[in-house]
Amino acid sequence: MNHKITLLLAEDEPSLGQIIKESLETRGFDVLLCENGEKAFEVYKTKNPKLLILDIMMPKKDGFTWLRKFV
Repeated sequence: MNHKITLLLAEDEPSLGQIIKESLETRGFDVLLCENGEKAFEVYKTKNPKLLILDIMMPKKDGFTWLRKFV
């Protein structure tokens, strides 16, 4: 049985987010793409991804603020 690793990608630039998402999916990841930090936090709580890729400069909650909740 082949299990995909779920990862959360928080990227506020739509075209860049889509490119990264598609690239990771071709490598076997299940990607949850979020357009801002608040949305990423909600998805994280409900989907519990194994990996995080966070944009540092994004609206509503930047990557550093987001990580402070967990470190």
